[in-house]
Amino acid sequence: MNKATILLIVATLSYLPSSYSFTQQTVSVPALTTSTRDCQPLECPHFKTCPGCITDQRYTNVPIIDSAKLYFSSSSVQQKTIEPRDDFYETVIPSSVKGWRTQAKLAVQPKSKWGNGCLFGLYERKSHNIVEIPECVVHHPNINRAVDVLTRATDTVKTPAWKEDKGTDGLRYVQLSVERTTGKVSMTLVWHAGNLKGCQPHLARLLKECKRLDKDLFHSIWCHTNESLGNAIFARGEKNWHPMDGPEFMREVLPGTDVENRQGLLHFTPMVFRQGNMDGFDEIAMHVARTVPGGSKVCELYAGVGLLGLTALTHCAKESEPLQWLRCSDENPANPRCFKRTVNSM
Repeated sequence: MNKATILLIVATLSYLPSSYSFTQQTVSVPALTTSTRDCQPLECPHFKTCPGCITDQRYTNVPIIDSAKLYFSSSSVQQKTIEPRDDFYETVIPSSVKGWRTQAKLAVQPKSKWGNGCLFGLYERKSHNIVEIPECVVHHPNINRAVDVLTRATDTVKTPAWKEDKGTDGLRYVQLSVERTTGKVSMTLVWHAGNLKGCQPHLARLLKECKRLDKDLFHSIWCHTNESLGNAIFARGEKNWHPMDGPEFMREVLPGTDVENRQGLLHFTPMVFRQGNMDGFDEIAMHVARTVPGGSKVCELYAGVGLLGLTALTHCAKESEPLQWLRCSDENPANPRCFKRTVNSM
């Protein structure tokens, strides 16, 4: 295969500056290894009521997978594939089916009509009624631990939850992200308020109580103010983000690298996109990296913090020929800062 400019397109909500130009070539991708995790039962106590999971066994036998297989086996796709074969379309599960979710966004509602304390969970299908999932088995255990802390803390300090029908200020959503190397949780409290002042004094009381209940759990705590009336969890603009406690960046090992030899740590903040299943995406990133010919010019579109491109960069440098260059494109203004910190760690 000739060296080429490889386009990695992996997300949405991005743009490519019009000044960029590329040469496209079809790439033959080797099949992934068959997974046996499809046979492992989920055994989650919330399965029948939780809207999050659509099956608790045989995870590759679902309509969305069947639809994807039908598309990739179509003649229009086959014509653009080098040496098409049946095992190209094998479905695999790249991580454990339990404990894989290291980032979760949960909705919040008042615990009672008097507004004392909060409930955390997912919206019931076709409604805005909360379904609590305190023992969710796909969550990393420390996400459930953080939800337990929040539930007890909001009850103790009487934290108000946002009341959608009345439009009152209060806690609206929470995002919980686990740093896998330490197990610590970065918590973002999404408050229905115009600014940080509008969250007080309830926010300060809640932070103090959470840290008192579990002083070793939290990596960092952020507040995000969002007074919009839509379903968007986060509002646009850096002015809505408020670091309250702990380091700015969470760090994850760059797939295929050795931290001891300073080969790279990915840097994330709550302001950037982060995969919910980092273990699974590590496997996907390495699979992509192995398909990139050494000496290529690589542009990753919709790149986020550049996980795919940087994985390919380090892999080619170690296993074949270094890339000529790597460029990453994304519209989120918070991404370049994370990208630069990652590059500086390499």
